[in-house]
Amino acid sequence: MKLKLSKVLFVTSFFPVVIFKVLARVGEITSGRVKVAVLTGLVLAGAQYLLSRRFLKYTTYLEKAFLGYLAAGTAWIFLAPPEASSFFVHHSISLLYLVLFLTTLLPQLFGYDPFTYTIAKQWSPEAVWKTPQFRLINLRITYFWSALFLLATLSSWAGREKPLFSVVVPLIFVLGMGLPFSIKYPGHYLRRENAGRPADPSVFPGTARDLVLHMPHAFNPEAASGLKAEIQFDLSGEGGGKIVLSLADGQCTAREGEALSPTLTIRSPSDVWLKMARGEMNRAKALMDGLYKVEGDMSLLMRMGDMFRAPG
Repeated sequence: MKLKLSKVLFVTSFFPVVIFKVLARVGEITSGRVKVAVLTGLVLAGAQYLLSRRFLKYTTYLEKAFLGYLAAGTAWIFLAPPEASSFFVHHSISLLYLVLFLTTLLPQLFGYDPFTYTIAKQWSPEAVWKTPQFRLINLRITYFWSALFLLATLSSWAGREKPLFSVVVPLIFVLGMGLPFSIKYPGHYLRRENAGRPADPSVFPGTARDLVLHMPHAFNPEAASGLKAEIQFDLSGEGGGKIVLSLADGQCTAREGEALSPTLTIRSPSDVWLKMARGEMNRAKALMDGLYKVEGDMSLLMRMGDMFRAPG
């Protein structure tokens, strides 16, 4: 329910600024028209902010940027002298894209989460939030949005804020480039970085349970030097079971049952784990898609590919 609500509120977060742009730029550009536009946008942005705080317990950079811009614009156009307020009247859309450009560029430069983090966290399992792949993907998507908002700023400014250059062209950037890139790039990156040829299924045990129980035979002690940990597998479905891998003193042992305090817990359908082991399914993408879940030390999960060699 919360995930559906977050998607709805993500879509509605664009409404205040869309309505502002339409009211401000459709027709003759006048001070009165822009005043109505900025006040209407401010009321809608404030309502959006309060709804997100109330129901989701968080707000995105986008909502904060829109609210801050519209609040500053309201103060500018109502309180500034006429000669100063006229600049906002005639360049309000260019200034908006400039604010969005800075919003997508500056946070990560000062050590804060990238622009897309808050949204991506709602649509991805918590286990992947601290992985280097998750951060790198979000950084690249964020910088892509920075480039688009910079282009939108230049288009609006060079086009003298005419609707074609301040509304239509930027909308093409957002819908035709930004959203498709944000949706497709994570999967593309994970498939490319984790590309591998499927292994011969005949060299693998027939069930996920037997596969995990045989993992000590594929153990690489050099990759686990100085490591002491227990990995709990909870494999559901046919051919599954609960197995514990114990790593200590450069050795690995397996036993059926449950660990009292595992370092890492992996919960997966048996067929999913078997397909990933055979190379038939991308492991990182499966985790991002929530096909299996992990709890505990994510760094240990990242090391498993080096600690255990595939059969054959």
